[in-house]
Amino acid sequence: MRLLNDTKYVIPFLIFLIGVFSFLLYRNLANRGGGSGSPSIGVITFKNKTVLRKYNDQVVWDTIESKTEVKNRDTIRTEGLSDAVLTLNDGTKINISENSMILLDISDKNININFAYGSFEAARERDGEDSKLNITAGDKIVEVGKGDIKLDNTKGELNLKVGEGEAKISANGKQEIVGKDQVASVTGDGVRVSKPKFGLVSPEDKKNFLTESGNETIQFSIAGVTSESLKDTNAMIEVATSPDFGKPIVKEKVKSASYSKNLSGGSYYWRISYVDPESKNKQSTETGRFRVLADPSLKLFSPKEGENYSYTDGLPIVKVSWQNLDLYSGYTVQISKDQGFSGDVKSKQTQNQSVAFDGLGDGAYFARVIARSSIPDVPEKVSSPVKFSIGKRLNLEAPVLLEPAKSKVFTKEQVKNQIFFTWKDNQDFNQFFFELSSDSSFSKILTKQSLQANFIKTGESLSEGNYFWRVKGSASGKEDLVSSVNSFSIVAKEDMNLISPSVNSEVEMDEKGSVTLRWKKLNSKATYTVEVSKTNDFTSAVLKETTQNQYYEAHLKDFGKFYWRVSADTSSGEAVSDVWSFVLNSSTEAPVLSSPAKNESIDMSNRSSISFSWKPTEKSSSYRIRILDISGIKEKIVLNEKTSKPSYNLTDLQKLSEGRYRWEVCSVYNTSAGEKESVYSRADFFISLPSLRIPKILTPGKIYVE
Repeated sequence: MRLLNDTKYVIPFLIFLIGVFSFLLYRNLANRGGGSGSPSIGVITFKNKTVLRKYNDQVVWDTIESKTEVKNRDTIRTEGLSDAVLTLNDGTKINISENSMILLDISDKNININFAYGSFEAARERDGEDSKLNITAGDKIVEVGKGDIKLDNTKGELNLKVGEGEAKISANGKQEIVGKDQVASVTGDGVRVSKPKFGLVSPEDKKNFLTESGNETIQFSIAGVTSESLKDTNAMIEVATSPDFGKPIVKEKVKSASYSKNLSGGSYYWRISYVDPESKNKQSTETGRFRVLADPSLKLFSPKEGENYSYTDGLPIVKVSWQNLDLYSGYTVQISKDQGFSGDVKSKQTQNQSVAFDGLGDGAYFARVIARSSIPDVPEKVSSPVKFSIGKRLNLEAPVLLEPAKSKVFTKEQVKNQIFFTWKDNQDFNQFFFELSSDSSFSKILTKQSLQANFIKTGESLSEGNYFWRVKGSASGKEDLVSSVNSFSIVAKEDMNLISPSVNSEVEMDEKGSVTLRWKKLNSKATYTVEVSKTNDFTSAVLKETTQNQYYEAHLKDFGKFYWRVSADTSSGEAVSDVWSFVLNSSTEAPVLSSPAKNESIDMSNRSSISFSWKPTEKSSSYRIRILDISGIKEKIVLNEKTSKPSYNLTDLQKLSEGRYRWEVCSVYNTSAGEKESVYSRADFFISLPSLRIPKILTPGKIYVE
């Protein structure tokens, strides 16, 4: 044991361990870099965002890039908003969609794919006599010779669409042939093969919609929609965020060949489901996929418009920076003296969000950034040019103080770990002189230090009180320049100060039915406890909650006068605020809706009216009810009525048709200034109509009239 305390033995032993583990790390990285020992079967010809690959003999997933070889028995996995195109050695192309995983195996002459989940497309130009493409999804096997297919595998259901050629499906001990333009659905009940009565025209499969606002109105176009094709098919358009359509965000009856819907950013799947009039089985078209992608404008953070870069000796370095754009992977930064960038242009390419230029002489310049995406249908984006200038400065500028900011307050606990002082760096100065004093005239200097850097940590021995600091910049052959003076103070603990609602103020609930309580945030890290009571001694507290924020949204069930206070638990102890009061005005109480319930579907088969009801509110003189049709792009008001009862019976059903609606109710109060309305309570509901069938005449058969 004595050897462990002897440095002449311990240090060589530690160096030996470092060498051994470094060698093992190198071997591991080298093996992963070299990949699997299996032969190459193809190459990734395109990838977007995150595509992962796992070798057969490893358990670690590695990111994969374009032009990367794929080895036999590799597993390929894509994440959200990611795509990959794999081209095999025989020319077979496999397009792997987002959130999908496949395993490739060419152990014999056939191409074998183990399809775990997600969706992908495969296209083969060879006739398939020598080899087949075999796709296994659980206990289901799809065999393809020549042609192109599209598969979805979600929750144990396999859906197949054949574009060209044909495919053979084996499932449940049976085989089925799927021909050109046919679709097949394989479930535990068996295999259903059909030629869809409807077709998906637009949006095109894998279409990307770019939007600056984050929302886009999508125009859906459906082929095969006629009055005859809609008879007895009960065709429905379905749009969902997952390929299994477990929770569709749109499921509406097809009325025409076109349909529009405003959608937010994300990935979407759509199809047409219908009932086959001959077999009476439920069928569906292939699944189309599209994405609504947020594509904000490209803006430069620096240089600022009109910014001037001044210097005394060496030319300054100009840093161009911009915000990160998710859809773009490469940027080209250009600087020119011509606003049209047609003259002498300096450019740099990067995958980061900033780049620096040096050696720019005096004069006016323009900077812009061009963003390029690896997604095929996303065009390049060009920022607006920003003008800046470079000029030699005749006089030096005094140092600019940054932290601590003026009048900042520290607790005694905080300064135990020293105070961090920093100021703006200036290469024109050879050195800086930091001064800390207990008076503003700096007659009692506590600390004076010369340093090259633009920061210093000190002050651990300071006691409670007020302090002042400044920095002098020193340049050879020139007079020292003194910065402005910043002050700060050290206290035993900080005071807890309330902001709003102010003392004895009258407040009303916001649209969320809450009152926001705000207070001044402490400099030290703290947990705040908010208390609200009907009495100033807080014996009948109605709320007591903790938060890390400097505000709290209080949902109060009663009205009238309330008292509130905030206490903060910090490392230096507890700080408690004064007690403030406010009056919560009851005139803003909104009704609580009862029926129809939120997202309730109302079947109009045997109805002659719809009853709307809500809970009454105190002191209200009446209520206003509104019904809006929100099925289309624009909201349309169907009803706007006033009633004295907490209910309304709608009998004029001609105002409603099948679709989605929203009903809103507010309380109306009589005040000295006239009627005043509360915020509206809202809920959506759906109207469904029975499908009408053409009556069949049974008797009499024929009637002859002489």
